[in-house]
Amino acid sequence: MLIDEGRLRIVLGGLGDQILNGIADFVRVVNKDNEVVFINDAMKEVLGGDPEKLTCAVPFDSCFLCNPLITLRSLQTGEIIQREESYQQDTYSVKTSPIWGDEGKIVGAVEVYRNKSREKKLQMELIEKNRIATKEMAQAKNIQHSLLPKKGFYGNVKVNHIYIPSDVISGDMLDVFQINEDVLGFYMSDTVGHGFASGMTTLFIRETLRNLSYRELMIPSRTLEEIHRKFNSLGLDIEIYFTIFYGVYNKRENRLYFSNGGHNCAPIKITSEGCTPIKITGRPISRIFEKSSYEDFFIDIHCGDRFLLYTDGITESKNEKQENFGLERLIALGNQYKVDLLENILDYRNQFTWGDQKDDISALLLDIY
Repeated sequence: MLIDEGRLRIVLGGLGDQILNGIADFVRVVNKDNEVVFINDAMKEVLGGDPEKLTCAVPFDSCFLCNPLITLRSLQTGEIIQREESYQQDTYSVKTSPIWGDEGKIVGAVEVYRNKSREKKLQMELIEKNRIATKEMAQAKNIQHSLLPKKGFYGNVKVNHIYIPSDVISGDMLDVFQINEDVLGFYMSDTVGHGFASGMTTLFIRETLRNLSYRELMIPSRTLEEIHRKFNSLGLDIEIYFTIFYGVYNKRENRLYFSNGGHNCAPIKITSEGCTPIKITGRPISRIFEKSSYEDFFIDIHCGDRFLLYTDGITESKNEKQENFGLERLIALGNQYKVDLLENILDYRNQFTWGDQKDDISALLLDIY
């Protein structure tokens, strides 16, 4: 079928008719006088129209879906206009393109209306889910920070720490707690990765330790073995694991007992004679190992001594030459600063590091009085 509206000629019969009416999007065509000369079946079915006059039944005064003023602008200027319009409960992406005749003059325009309601709905649902997730992550951050030990004195031990996540939730966790009047328990852990799963793992570590028996907590190797057993019973993905250094300070014995669960950041004993890194090995807490045994170690520690724990967010920070901050710089700072050690470590680390923070930064300092 051949329709001749002024100088606009559109072939609709045969294959052309099938193509235009087979399109799920709405399609309409106007002539140079902005008169509708064709609407496809999809548009007629939803919006209605006069099959003889080929006009759209949408009233322009109550809805601008088929806005004649925008179409007119395309006819006058030759612009291709993309816009978004609403009709009833649906949202449409509308594209108006001029049709050029043989003499280089505009003889009409074609408009395609794509229903974006489902896409828009999914987009809004995604925005809402992200909003809720962001809110929940912020709440989880507050909970995580509230579980950190208080700074200050625990008997004759002064506790200080720094705790700076690289993301909203940290994979690091540290804690200090009284086992009895003479004995203080403490640990530093580092869970692989970041985000919600890592953050929940830190809560598992803390709550597990806080609920172990006196006998288990007094012997570091047994503590780690029990944590390993309970962690394996969770049935988590094998990719989730953590390292932990757990210690027990006995003030009556002037002795510090400890065991290492794969934490490769050697703690540092700081005395008036200098800094001594405590390098011991041990398996991380992981489902890779069905059972793990751990060793107990001890050092003597007296009034005036200090004990520093940290995670690799400090020592593995890199400068612009891709050099690590490293253990030696940490030891040098331990020898140099008798007060405000953690603050100076953080300051020097920040000056040294090039680029954004990529790992959680944590450190725990015990001063023996």
